[in-house]
Amino acid sequence: MIFAGARCLKFHRTLLMIVGLWPYQKPFIWQIQTVFFFGAYCCMLFLQFTPFLTTTCNMECILKRFSYICITFIFMLNYYSFYFNSEVVKQMFGHMQFDWKLFENSDAMKIFEEYLSESYIFALFLCFLFVITVPLITIMEHRSIILDVIAPMNASRPRKREIDLEFFVNEEQYFCFLLVLEGIGVGVGFWTLLTTGTFLITVAKHSCAAYKIVSNVMQNTVTIHTLQLPVVQRIQYMHRNICFSVYIHRRTMEFCKSLVLSFDMWYFPIVLIGVLSLSCILFRLYNAVMQFNGFIDILMSSGFLFGCFLYILMANFLAQSYTDHSVGVLQSTYDTLWYIAPLPTQKLFLIMQKCIRSHKVILGGLFIMSIEGFSTLVTTAVSYFTVMNAMRL
Repeated sequence: MIFAGARCLKFHRTLLMIVGLWPYQKPFIWQIQTVFFFGAYCCMLFLQFTPFLTTTCNMECILKRFSYICITFIFMLNYYSFYFNSEVVKQMFGHMQFDWKLFENSDAMKIFEEYLSESYIFALFLCFLFVITVPLITIMEHRSIILDVIAPMNASRPRKREIDLEFFVNEEQYFCFLLVLEGIGVGVGFWTLLTTGTFLITVAKHSCAAYKIVSNVMQNTVTIHTLQLPVVQRIQYMHRNICFSVYIHRRTMEFCKSLVLSFDMWYFPIVLIGVLSLSCILFRLYNAVMQFNGFIDILMSSGFLFGCFLYILMANFLAQSYTDHSVGVLQSTYDTLWYIAPLPTQKLFLIMQKCIRSHKVILGGLFIMSIEGFSTLVTTAVSYFTVMNAMRL
């Protein structure tokens, strides 16, 4: 049976190679990929800003354009957070592989198998969702062309694109070209988001598994069975377990702290931009429902709203799970029979109970990622939406 971690590494290696973010060998073709992605993002941003120079629109139109600009910025920040932190990405792979070798041929591998299998299945589900969603969005964007072929009318149906792009050409004549350009930009962005997001999920699940292993080792340090061992053997066994637990706990915590510091300058702006984008999409969905601008507009707004909620919820849920597992290490030191252990071992347990604290993921030194943090972000987005709606009225 293939270990789930090996499947995850192979899967993420493929995804990262597709977008040119694999941190190890970098042949010339991958450098071309990087230039292509950089050009795609810059082109999308430029073409989304130029309509403000050539056309005038109301507040609803401005907020719709602004929401897509925010989403494009999120795509860019996600991509370059990995591109400029390639050494950190190497450390992630090295850290996980070292842990697997450390616990090889032990019962702890079952815990890694359980947690990483969840990550692998969820990553496959997101890829399947991407493969299903992209053709549906493509069909909706080409609906006017498809309907003209299936059910032609005396006059061609009006052609409208979801994202306003100004290429300074005749839009009717080059409509298909603009649609292809729009599709490439959106597809590249979502695929990058999928690639980076699933890899961070795997890293988070691995860290949770490491904390779970530490908790299990601590709980098995002082048991009825170990207390029946000879005194010298008993103390050696307990001290060895405690030292090993402290080593793994400290190693995992320092690893995660270094990750937060490395990605902090990238993901804190993503949080702020995500809140603004979420409020703009809420405003657009509200107007679409109240004015009933069409089923397609409501469907697209609902889809983007669901995507934003899912992205923010998953990030905060994983951070909350990581914090809970770090608290579980402290809880395990209380749950074991430390109070009937030999006196030197009791002193070690008391020191651990005073020193071990929960590890929270804090972005920008301000925002704590958690379920409560998710509630705060949603509340803030709703507040911005209320202000936008009041300004329109």
